[in-house]
Amino acid sequence: MLSPAEAAKYKSFKREIRANQFLVAHATANKIKSKFKYISIAHKDNFVIIAGSNMPLGADIENTKIARDFHTMAKLMDFHGIKTLDDFYNAFTSYEARYKMRPYEPAQETFYKIKDHLICIASIEKFSTPTWDGITAPPEQI
Repeated sequence: MLSPAEAAKYKSFKREIRANQFLVAHATANKIKSKFKYISIAHKDNFVIIAGSNMPLGADIENTKIARDFHTMAKLMDFHGIKTLDDFYNAFTSYEARYKMRPYEPAQETFYKIKDHLICIASIEKFSTPTWDGITAPPEQI
């Protein structure tokens, strides 16, 4: 299910979790790429997000319980109005998702929560209801 180049990259990972994220993401993306013009992949911890659309899109996922010096990071990233860690993660996942879909703008964003993880999907189109394969309780849209 992987191309020769993807298989070589998969074998090059030293950390098992990173290798598994890559394998799941790229094998799944290869299965669905004939259905969608654009695919975006994001992963964090034990989650892999694969978003597909016929319009440009980007996806990101972050663990919002990781404590960070978000004030300093927000300044470095030129995020304005960041007062809380939640504000920072909303801005950060939005930035990452939008970055993946460049140069297409303007983007609409939809945010979802799965336990301690925040997902942002940015697209230039209005979303249809997402499907969440393998998740018994779909993420909460926020």
